[in-house]
Amino acid sequence: MNADKICEKALLALAGGDTGALSVIYDTAARKMFALAYTVTGNYFDAEDVLQNTMIDVTRSCRGYAGGKAMAWLLTLTRHNAIDLVRKRTRNAEVPLDDMSEDEERSGEEGFALVEAMDMLSVLDEDEKQIVVMRLYSKMPYSEIAEIMGIKLFAAQKKYQRAIGKLKKYNPKEAL
Repeated sequence: MNADKICEKALLALAGGDTGALSVIYDTAARKMFALAYTVTGNYFDAEDVLQNTMIDVTRSCRGYAGGKAMAWLLTLTRHNAIDLVRKRTRNAEVPLDDMSEDEERSGEEGFALVEAMDMLSVLDEDEKQIVVMRLYSKMPYSEIAEIMGIKLFAAQKKYQRAIGKLKKYNPKEAL
């Protein structure tokens, strides 16, 4: 059974009162949700906060989930929470979003790989980063990406193609 179907069953179970279904949702979707949150916020700790807040939102709004495209619904919540956090931080002029020290970046191999990928994605604008992460990492179809991003299908495809073109031209030696 694919991740979308697993999440769909778990969301419906959670809406029906099965609190254990939340752990199924977390186990199935947390990596993708975290990756998207990290793409938007640019900060490991902010991405963790977004993931936690999104899981809280899932418990609160699961009754509003009507079925179908569970992963798209979860990633839409994640994206909105991440954007809200970035706007709040920008408005309040708090600590910069990219204030993670080198030691914090290197905590664990998985975190380090994500930071390296984010360095490569730094050549892309915010929408392009999000589309690339959703397409390559979450393996989402363009139709779902377009729905989450609030753009037309053709625009999602075109932005992805442009982003891949920029990444093909990326030279890590020039970034140093």
